[in-house]
Amino acid sequence: MHRSSSLALAGSVALAVGAFLVPASAAQAGVSQGTAFYVDGVPYRTVATPNDLSGTGAPAHSFDVIYDLGGAQANVAEAAPGDRDYNGGRWQVHALQYDDFDAVLAAGDLDGDGILGSVEEVGAAIAAGVATDGGVVASFTCPVIPFPRGR
Repeated sequence: MHRSSSLALAGSVALAVGAFLVPASAAQAGVSQGTAFYVDGVPYRTVATPNDLSGTGAPAHSFDVIYDLGGAQANVAEAAPGDRDYNGGRWQVHALQYDDFDAVLAAGDLDGDGILGSVEEVGAAIAAGVATDGGVVASFTCPVIPFPRGR
């Protein structure tokens, strides 16, 4: 992977830090305005919280994974409140690396809705060889907020 995967990784770090960890000002703190990530095709918002759990020694299984798609679309997470395996808003961001997001979408959009909306769809893109999991770029906590019904 070359230029665009580097951009995706840089975007991953910027999104993880900027959107989730450290609000630039009090005016930017609070509930995200748009979709922060999808879980099983359902959009969720979040609240920016200034914390960093990297280096704490917490085991990987105590976090849920968010795949950061480098700004090409909202991120994709593996769990949300109400899921049996949800870890209460403890996240590890994995940078999805790719050369061509259109190819990622073509390989991964299993339900044809125009987005990658689930970890299964991210996995399909990885299995097709058009994307790779670049590993953990951030670990933190933040709440998950469903959009109001009828949105």
